[in-house]
Amino acid sequence: MARSMKWCLAALVTVFLAACGGGGGGDNPSSPASRCGTLGLTPKIFNGTECAYSPSSPVVPVLIQSASGQMGLCSGTVLSPNRILTAAHCISAGTRRIGIPVLLSDGSVADVLASRWVLHPGFRVQSDGFYNDAAVVTLSGPLPNPNMALLISEPAAVGQSVFIAGWGEPVYDIVAGNATLSIVNSNHVGYIYTGRDSNTCRGDSGGPLYRSIGGRMGLLGITSTGTAPNCGERDQALFTNIQTPEVLNFIRAQAPEAQVF
Repeated sequence: MARSMKWCLAALVTVFLAACGGGGGGDNPSSPASRCGTLGLTPKIFNGTECAYSPSSPVVPVLIQSASGQMGLCSGTVLSPNRILTAAHCISAGTRRIGIPVLLSDGSVADVLASRWVLHPGFRVQSDGFYNDAAVVTLSGPLPNPNMALLISEPAAVGQSVFIAGWGEPVYDIVAGNATLSIVNSNHVGYIYTGRDSNTCRGDSGGPLYRSIGGRMGLLGITSTGTAPNCGERDQALFTNIQTPEVLNFIRAQAPEAQVF
């Protein structure tokens, strides 16, 4: 079934349910071209961060059907053709199905279903955030999308410029943005959103926080939690620190083919 390049959430859900049988950019990191360019994409609108989706993006929508049949949307990062990294909190107990919609070269949409998903065994919810908020989804077939490597060669540090990307609110389409790290500890990386630069919101959970080093994109964090319901100013945005040995070892055990640099 043909779709335009501008997908909406309802269209993605329709494809998913049908498939389930009824059930380094540039000198200015805040520019649209730079943000979208980190994903191998081009901006859809001149002065925004909404990007034209294509199979050249390593950031994909993750559709999740709960035990009750409700649909949820998260984001994920391609680690290899058949493995996706996302957030553990996206996947509830008794989850029925997980699928990745794929835009084909002829403009139609197919759906690749998951054959297995594993949550970090140490995932827990605390008053100050989610810990070990990571999950690896194994797909029943390969995706055409490129992967994003895990960044382990340079430690996260306050003041570093980073990029974020996801499929969440308000547009439910692939969007890329930029931020500056102000929170770095053994569990999380993140920042306090000031209203400048960019911030994550609902639906972006599981997507990447990444850096550009020598023109190569390296995954540094997984979108996890925020403190402001409207994702607005003074929101404390937290991302699972994938450089934490407990998290990194889990990812590499579940996706041994994932690249690192």
